[in-house]
Amino acid sequence: MTLTRVTHEAVAAGPDRRRRPPPRSRALPYLLLLPAALGILGTLVYPVVQLVALSFQRQNLADLIRRTTTWVGLDNYLRTLTDPQFWTILPRTIAFALVCVTLTLVIGTLCALLLKAASPWARLALSSGLVVAWATPVFIGAVIWRWLFDSEFGVVNYLLTRAGLCDCRGYGWFLGGTQATAVLVVIVVWGAVPFVALSVYGGLLTVPAELHEAARVDGASGPRVFWRITLPLLRPVYVILIVLSLIWDMKVFPQIWFTTKGGPYESTVMLGVYIYNKGINASQFGAASSIAVLMTLMLLGLAWFYIRTLRQEAR
Repeated sequence: MTLTRVTHEAVAAGPDRRRRPPPRSRALPYLLLLPAALGILGTLVYPVVQLVALSFQRQNLADLIRRTTTWVGLDNYLRTLTDPQFWTILPRTIAFALVCVTLTLVIGTLCALLLKAASPWARLALSSGLVVAWATPVFIGAVIWRWLFDSEFGVVNYLLTRAGLCDCRGYGWFLGGTQATAVLVVIVVWGAVPFVALSVYGGLLTVPAELHEAARVDGASGPRVFWRITLPLLRPVYVILIVLSLIWDMKVFPQIWFTTKGGPYESTVMLGVYIYNKGINASQFGAASSIAVLMTLMLLGLAWFYIRTLRQEAR
């Protein structure tokens, strides 16, 4: 009887003891996050800190060879902000980014609408083409476009001449600042459209079909349905795309460097190329770091606007 009573008590008390979670250390979650935190610290925070520190130093090739550090305070920033070339390149970069972002959003939205309205096979073919364009390395795409617009052997001049639109035999697209900038816009937009198109297409799939059907029953046309129903619902998606596209297009470098290198006559020099010329070609690493810090602050301002807009959308 005693053994039976003890057994019943153990059975009755056993489940409660088994359900009680084992004691956990309060430091365990932080230990699990430590590898990711170290990775972020090493790849993001440390380079930014070094960049900011370098912007307050007079660092050139001679200083690097001698391994000397000369702190100059705000001299690099004052020289940058008083440099006429900087105030020529900055508005050019902003205008270039705005044009690229506008064209990217318009063409990407049209591609997304085409994806939604196309048949399954056509949707698969168009999606595959977008993914291939998106997966192409930037420098390879820039070199390909350079050959397409070549004055002697370029396909663009050949097609325009054969179509009778103009006699473009031997026409140099990279001999003038306007033509070269137009080619750069085409290259940047071509590389950015796939991301926008696929993102907007994903947003279109979340729009309830009942809203479109009700609007069509009321007699609304296709463009009116898009402006009145679809676009307001996709506003958070467009906010993200606009901010990210502005950041990417403000920092554009390989598309320019592998096609025009900032020419002709520095007419296509943007902030990315300007920083490269200051730091690598002129060996003025401190001045280049100050320009990079100023550009980072501008991009952080865009990120702050993006976060504030998202918070307002969430309310």
